[in-house]
Amino acid sequence: MRIDPSEYASLRSWFSHMVPKVFASELLRPDTHPIAVLDRMAVKTPARARSGLGMAIVDVVEFTSDWPASDVTACDHELLQLGLPTLSEVRARFSKLVQRVVRRGHIKSDDEFYAIRNAVEQQAADSASLWPLLEAYEART
Repeated sequence: MRIDPSEYASLRSWFSHMVPKVFASELLRPDTHPIAVLDRMAVKTPARARSGLGMAIVDVVEFTSDWPASDVTACDHELLQLGLPTLSEVRARFSKLVQRVVRRGHIKSDDEFYAIRNAVEQQAADSASLWPLLEAYEART
């Protein structure tokens, strides 16, 4: 998923907050901590850091996909208090399913339709590019 330079700082902060929630503490050594790696990358090649952050966020979305609703709600609340995007918003934007549908250019199933619709409703994804997919699917069914 593409991360615009203007949103990098906010999403980096979001990722920094989420790292201890999804990675085992023994993996978070100073030299290998995901934020430290990302920051070293950003110094040399900011575009690569944005790409790496996008991939890391997709991983976090995957790691949290089986969280109970109560945990997601609590995390959303924490993130809102910090002025960061909620986990729910980021899930909608970075969902692999949504990305796959966008790359393919059409919706194949009701599950995909609802995932796209949720992404649009949460306004965390590029609604302008998703609406035509929804409309085309509805016209076929």
